[in-house]
Amino acid sequence: MAGMTFALLIVAAISAADLEKSCNAGKAAACDELGGRLRDGFGVRRDQVRAAQLFRKACQGKDKDGCADDARALALGDGQDSDPRKALPRLEQLCKSGRARACGHLGEIYLRGLGSPQDSARAEDLLAKGCDKGEGRACTNLSYLSLKSNQRQRAEELAVRACELDDPSGCVYAGDIYATSHDTVRASIYFARACEAGSARGCAGQGYLLVDSGVDTERGRALLQKGCDGGEVKACDALRELK
Repeated sequence: MAGMTFALLIVAAISAADLEKSCNAGKAAACDELGGRLRDGFGVRRDQVRAAQLFRKACQGKDKDGCADDARALALGDGQDSDPRKALPRLEQLCKSGRARACGHLGEIYLRGLGSPQDSARAEDLLAKGCDKGEGRACTNLSYLSLKSNQRQRAEELAVRACELDDPSGCVYAGDIYATSHDTVRASIYFARACEAGSARGCAGQGYLLVDSGVDTERGRALLQKGCDGGEVKACDALRELK
């Protein structure tokens, strides 16, 4: 697990400003990475409009994952008008060509039933394909689907795998799963890893545990504040209740 933590810290260590410079210098992958952070709020405030613009720029720069993220944003209407009928064929083509991220995004869209009837079986197949090929976000979404189907053990394993694949959302989800089973030690570990990677929810989760347990109320408050500053509304609410 130490290697995974190191990998997450390396990702977090590349600042948004550095990514912006690289993107402006023509590095399409940097545009996509910055767009992903703005979309998810990892280390920066969420900005769906700017994220969509960066995904489009990454795709225009021939970055295939950028094209997958661009199509997903179009399908969901993130930062723009939603057009799943236009986005789905693009994701289908990218997935068939072997792009794990596209398969994962396509699975998410089938799960939501955008542009076509909801199809959990098809969604699971696509998410599994993306996860098996190393796409962390697909593993996180598959974990959610597994927990919804009362497959708790599988959900836990998938969330941990997502975290190992450098998806901070997977770390948060693993923390949530462990917290609900009262395994606060492991919950705190995964929330901390998500927080270190820039996840406001991760910081908030770790803060909740520290405050609730009384282990370190001062640090817990600081982490809740960090989560609140990062846009996590529930962390802001918790801080108000503590005053």
